[in-house]
Amino acid sequence: MNATAVPAQSAPTPFPTPRPAAREQEIHAMQRTLTPTSSRQHQDEIQFRIILGVTYPFFLIAAVAQRLAPAGASDARRLPAQRRSVFAEAKAMAVQAIPFAFMG
Repeated sequence: MNATAVPAQSAPTPFPTPRPAAREQEIHAMQRTLTPTSSRQHQDEIQFRIILGVTYPFFLIAAVAQRLAPAGASDARRLPAQRRSVFAEAKAMAVQAIPFAFMG
């Protein structure tokens, strides 16, 4: 009998095959489009974080003072709301107030 040689199938390698250079450039171009395209928007985000970091201690003091202040008569009639931590309350106050710095 004549046995014909059947080419053996190559086993898949655990290592990925290298990508062509054009494909690498295409991937990098797509990643660039996912980042903020406007440098102005990026600057605003950085400024917002800086202002948040600077003003947070003041809002933390205000949140603590608000907790320590005795409840008024109008507060006693309201149903008790679910309370956040003092730190979360300070951050919420800061995030609500800071956008006013960017108006104008």
